[in-house]
Amino acid sequence: MTFPLKRLLLASTLLMGLPATAHAQDTTPPADDTASDAQAIVVTGSRLRNANLEQSAPIMAVSAQELQLSGQVNIENVLKELPQVLPGSTSASNNPGDGTSTADLRGLGAVRTLVLVNGHRYVPYDTNQIVDLNTIPTALIERVDTVTGGKSAVYGSDAVTGVINFVTKQDFDGVQANANYRLTNSGDGATYDGGLLVGKNFADGRGNITLYGEYTDRKAIKQSARSYTAVTQTDDGAGGLTAGGSGTIPAGSVTLAGSKYKFGTDGSYTPYTSADAYNYASENYLQVPQKRQLLFGQAHFDVSEHLTLYAEGQYVRNKTINQLAPTPLTGTYLLDDNSSFLSPSSQALLSSYDTNGDGYTSAAVNRRLTEVGDRMSDIDSKAYRALVGARGVISGDWNYDIYGSYARTRRVETQYGNVSASRVQQALLTTRDSSGNLVCTDASNGCVPLDIFGAGNISQAAADFISLTAVNRSTITEKVASGAITNNNLFDLGAGPAGLAFGAEYRSEKGSFDPDAALASGDVIGFNASQPTTGGYNVKELFAEVDVPLLADKPFIEKLSFNGAARYSYYSTAAKSVGTFSAGLLYAPIKDISLRGQFSRAVRAPTVNDLYSGNLQNFETASDPCATSAATANTSLFNSCVANGVPAANVGNLSSETQINSSNGGNKNLREETANTYTFGAVLQPQAIPGLSLTVDYYHIKIDNYITAAGTNNIISACYGTATNGWTPYDTSYCSLLPRDSNSYLINGAVDNLSNSGGVKTAGIDFDAQYTVALGFGVNKSSKLNLRVSGTRLLSWQFKPISSIPDLVVDCDGKFGLLCTNVYAKWRLNSRVTWATEGTTLSLAWRHLSSVKDDDPSTDYSVEKIKAYDYFDATASFDVGGRFTWNIGMNNMFNRKPPILGDNQEQANTYPSTYDVYGRTFFTGIVVNF
Repeated sequence: MTFPLKRLLLASTLLMGLPATAHAQDTTPPADDTASDAQAIVVTGSRLRNANLEQSAPIMAVSAQELQLSGQVNIENVLKELPQVLPGSTSASNNPGDGTSTADLRGLGAVRTLVLVNGHRYVPYDTNQIVDLNTIPTALIERVDTVTGGKSAVYGSDAVTGVINFVTKQDFDGVQANANYRLTNSGDGATYDGGLLVGKNFADGRGNITLYGEYTDRKAIKQSARSYTAVTQTDDGAGGLTAGGSGTIPAGSVTLAGSKYKFGTDGSYTPYTSADAYNYASENYLQVPQKRQLLFGQAHFDVSEHLTLYAEGQYVRNKTINQLAPTPLTGTYLLDDNSSFLSPSSQALLSSYDTNGDGYTSAAVNRRLTEVGDRMSDIDSKAYRALVGARGVISGDWNYDIYGSYARTRRVETQYGNVSASRVQQALLTTRDSSGNLVCTDASNGCVPLDIFGAGNISQAAADFISLTAVNRSTITEKVASGAITNNNLFDLGAGPAGLAFGAEYRSEKGSFDPDAALASGDVIGFNASQPTTGGYNVKELFAEVDVPLLADKPFIEKLSFNGAARYSYYSTAAKSVGTFSAGLLYAPIKDISLRGQFSRAVRAPTVNDLYSGNLQNFETASDPCATSAATANTSLFNSCVANGVPAANVGNLSSETQINSSNGGNKNLREETANTYTFGAVLQPQAIPGLSLTVDYYHIKIDNYITAAGTNNIISACYGTATNGWTPYDTSYCSLLPRDSNSYLINGAVDNLSNSGGVKTAGIDFDAQYTVALGFGVNKSSKLNLRVSGTRLLSWQFKPISSIPDLVVDCDGKFGLLCTNVYAKWRLNSRVTWATEGTTLSLAWRHLSSVKDDDPSTDYSVEKIKAYDYFDATASFDVGGRFTWNIGMNNMFNRKPPILGDNQEQANTYPSTYDVYGRTFFTGIVVNF
């Protein structure tokens, strides 16, 4: 038995030792309670709360049992089991990453996926108005509904690609405790989670109060803990991978007229080679540590059939830490030709480039400041949400539902390991005082001379002088007031009651990002410099929705119904007046088969971040074509490089980095995105095979004015062309966004601000098959077998990054890489087989991603293809005496290691949010009913 498994079983034994004295139960209100029960049903994707409503839009649901069987503590890993969801930010996102977890339907961006809790907007965590899934309590979830396709007409902006709605347990009566523990096969990354759920029905079931508290502690894993992530991998130029890293090294180097030199501890120099690269991977986090405290409350009370009061409230404190290798000092600095830190030969080298003869030489400096220590980003986030509402019967079949909500997230980030660029420059210029001591030429601020010429040469006093601790603060506040009037029995054409909903909504978004003064001024190196963000907007909306059964019980028409929705929105921003709508049909020729189709027009208005964010420094993974052999082999590319500042002698011979310094910023002139989505599908439930259901749906999404930063790689393509078009520039005006350093001649300071791009188109096929059959054996012959296969087949995914260059197209279906920035497998499958008998459940899950190829035809990487990946998970669950449930299992049973990449990786030598970087993981948990 392995060490982690021993620890897991010990934890299970301790958890199972908790006392249990009573049995909790979920109390269901009487079926005839039309004043409250019918209104309380949450139907995702519609405001018409008809329990039997069938929609023309496809819905994928994950039940509470499936959540338990997954063994996951955070909801981010549960959503991975939905093939329509590509991973966004996860626990493996360290650089970039900030400890949050996001949902990304169709790979179109988390900002285009609307996350709801019980049909209401939840707490956004930043000025992009995205929900951090870490703030949603997994143990309280009854089910997760995913509606794909534009739902702006029903829910408003953000629902461009669909809606993910978390439905919590209602009317819980009793006390329930839960505890979970996870541990990797390597014995690290332990995650502890415990919660207490208390609920009470009162007034003969007319009211309920439910409270839930939870604490989570996730331990860090460093990249050094795994052999495949401990050392930065890079392409070796011969089709293989080799240990590599950053050209910013602890020994320090300077680049003069395109030539790069490194230093010894005595201040002497030798030519820099790629073998000198610094391995920055080992200190980076592979799993970001997290501590979370969560309180969740909900209540409702039926005063009468005309008035039910309800409320929800949340408080979440989430603390995460990101860790990176020590600060890379880069940039152009004046160096003292006669610095005593330099050997005579190095002094002579600098003097030979002193064009002004003033004793100072301008050089591109690359120095890893290991003496300052690792960079740490400590984020403390506090989120609050309060919602109050009322619903009830107006008269007859007319009902109302009104609510108001307030949500606010406050984040404080403390950064360690930054340095001041101005203080570095001050400390590099030295002289001798009257006593012969080495001092700064400018001795203000307590300056201490800085020796960057050789590993370990920076004194502690000098490290303290240049170091900065930065504190950034951000807030996002959301206010919503909404009211709807519904009638689920408006009229009947003979096929069933028609439904109508209409109402109005007001929403206000206001956010700010207040960076530390040093970060705001740009006088910082380490974490990225950024300017303040402040702004907000509001939107006033009117909406309506109808569902009309047209025909039923006719020859070849078992059922035919129509549903439609429309919304008018007026934004206080440049978007102004916009309209959205949807229309769909559901047709069942016989009871066994239903056909459905829907068209929707969705809109996403620019977020606070899109509109008002200040410039943010970034280091995008990108390739400088003037540093490649293609620049000398292709005349057009060679001429473009020379025209843009690279001396002819240096073309194809630059000491390039895999990251390019760039800046991103908002744009107050952004227009709203418009998405047209249509879906066609079928639902098969053959009466001849009870327990079998099959859904198949085709989707097509086209988003115009897609808001994004084009990406430095795409701006480079616009300026220089690509290998596909023979390196013919698309538009040379974009070259002005790619300035080059005067010493290294590399691109430095690329401008990549947000804009309305040429848009995105994607299409594919979703399917879900389930079959449940009684086996007639087991305890009391009660066993059942459930089989489920869910998947998606991606048919196309195309992105036009620059609206003025329609011929520049990035094709991502079946691809991965630096242009697509994610993994777009053509096949994504998730399957589960579950055998259950009275008190025992055994489950095996299979996850599949098809092979993918690199997305950049202009560059030959060592790894051009990632083969198909399969993961298997197993879970056993035991209900002991109806008083507590114990589950135990493992994810990634066969310890499948991630694909290892070189220069076309995301981070950690792979795509860590897509492929499992932790290895086999064991988990256990219990639920105790008191």
